[in-house]
Amino acid sequence: MTDLLGGIAGNTPARERHLDPATRGRWLSPGIWFHRQTLSVQFLLASSVLILVAAAVAGYLISEEVSKNAAHDRAASTALFMQSILEPMAQELDQAKELSPATIVKLDHLFADEQFRSRFPYFELWRPDGTVAYSTSRQLIGRRFNPPAGLVRALGGEVAADYADLSAGEHTLRHFSTRYLEIYSPVRRADSAAIVAVAEVHEDTELLHQEIFEVRLSSWIIVAGASALIMLGLFGIVHRGSATIERQRQKLEQRADEAERVSEEIRMLRDRARLASLRLTDFNEKLTRGIGADLHDGPAQLIGFAVLQIEPARRAKTKGEREQSLEAITRTLEEALREIRMIARSLLLPDIDRLNLEQVVARAVKLHEARTATTVRVETAAARIALPTVIKTCAYRFVQEGLNNAHRHASGNDQQVTCRIDGAILRLSVRDGGRRPGEPVPQGTGDGGLGIHGLRQRVESLGGTLEFEPGPAGTVLTMTLDLGGGMLDE
Repeated sequence: MTDLLGGIAGNTPARERHLDPATRGRWLSPGIWFHRQTLSVQFLLASSVLILVAAAVAGYLISEEVSKNAAHDRAASTALFMQSILEPMAQELDQAKELSPATIVKLDHLFADEQFRSRFPYFELWRPDGTVAYSTSRQLIGRRFNPPAGLVRALGGEVAADYADLSAGEHTLRHFSTRYLEIYSPVRRADSAAIVAVAEVHEDTELLHQEIFEVRLSSWIIVAGASALIMLGLFGIVHRGSATIERQRQKLEQRADEAERVSEEIRMLRDRARLASLRLTDFNEKLTRGIGADLHDGPAQLIGFAVLQIEPARRAKTKGEREQSLEAITRTLEEALREIRMIARSLLLPDIDRLNLEQVVARAVKLHEARTATTVRVETAAARIALPTVIKTCAYRFVQEGLNNAHRHASGNDQQVTCRIDGAILRLSVRDGGRRPGEPVPQGTGDGGLGIHGLRQRVESLGGTLEFEPGPAGTVLTMTLDLGGGMLDE
């Protein structure tokens, strides 16, 4: 028998077989790399992202709120300043509906101051109907425009601050290209709370933006520092727990490696036991062949010799009686001789050492057809491979027993043998078409006969399985055998 132990030494170790293909390359995907880090590193990375996002959102909201408050405070102080200047003119504007030349000269002198104009480059005094009563831009005085949103809010009694809408009519007329901060302040009468006009001041935002930037920077620094302290504190706590878990993980990995090593040893022992079973089966086959040869050459020849020697030893009263008795004995012994020789021929295997699996199946089918005068259909696929003698012997016995059962129980009706090898799996089946209508039921047609029982033991000793499926439409006998584990090694 072919030595099959060589296949064990060439097997790939279990750890190498179970390696992730992605780990064999130099570069790892970010997800794999992240999961291979310790818990403290994973927490540091994840918390950094979360705290960074939270700090960014908090800083943005705080800075926006601070910016709004800064703009609102600037608008309130500017409105208070404008109210103190324009309050004496409120009575005049309420009564005359327009400013006197002396008042206009006074306002021109006030807004012509270089220091004042550098901060407030433009000024308008609006009447409630949207008419410009006074403006540092002469072309606007007396013209009426759609009331801006800030003007509407100021007429409602609140101080409004908005960035200039460059598409507004009063701005397109002056070809504005700078978005000033527009502060709308209601101008009230001294003796009542009635609003007689609205003062609009355009303030240069450079100084305001500088103040807002400083306030935002300080808020961002405070948020970043607090976030860093929180992250470091949490990292210190998680790092301690991660160190403990990492030590336990290393111990578990050591135990897993040891368990894997033991599993590999068990697998090798199982393969060796399987190969030992193969050798034992091969030894049994050789023993069976020897018994068949002994039955054929020993008892058959002795019985034949006895047939030749019985005739002179028998005594008979008359010649007719003697002839009749001897003729009966001769027929009996010759029949026994034929039976013994038939048994011997069934025990003897043809020379299959040099045949592949497809040829072995064909040989068994051919002998069955010659013996029973029936026809068998054969289908093979990928079966032209060299196999150990013990496996070819098992396949031969399987086809022989299956066809014998098909001939015995189904009168050889629609016999078919199928042999396929898919990868390392051998599937061999024998089926028949069942009994024809009107045929008598043979004795012993149930499953579990000695032939099937012995065949099942033979297949299972090689690590395979045997399935027997009887039915009115025919019987199917299937053998499945895994050829892996070194069984194909020479």
